[in-house]
Amino acid sequence: MSGIWTRVSALWLHIGIGVVTVVGLLTFANPPLDIALVASAHAQGSQVRQFAVTIKQRKVSSGPTVIRVTEGESVEIVLTANEAAELHLHGYDVLLSLQPNVPGRMAFDAKFGGRFPLEAHRYGSGDHTGHYHGGRPLLYVEVHPR
Repeated sequence: MSGIWTRVSALWLHIGIGVVTVVGLLTFANPPLDIALVASAHAQGSQVRQFAVTIKQRKVSSGPTVIRVTEGESVEIVLTANEAAELHLHGYDVLLSLQPNVPGRMAFDAKFGGRFPLEAHRYGSGDHTGHYHGGRPLLYVEVHPR
């Protein structure tokens, strides 16, 4: 009979050690509740803001000509042009090379405020490539403070 009690005691000892180990790991692995809530709220607020812009005849034919976002947001601008183009978002120094009628993605995190022009620096491909000096941005990205 004492052999059974020895086995039961040993089993309870192992279970106790396991419970203490798991509780300890969970305590160190999980942040306190208030930090977890803040992280969750930030993750929900950091969804990507998407905008679609179509460029025809070197002008915006559909989509916004002013994109307004708030500091801290992730931004994605999907651009399509009817001819090859090299686009540049000034201030954030994001570059994008477009092929005719193939959507291209310009993505960035709005880390600092201001009004930033998105310009075409070049249109065409092959023999028709040339710098474009239209003097006017295609659109503006405005990043507003929180």
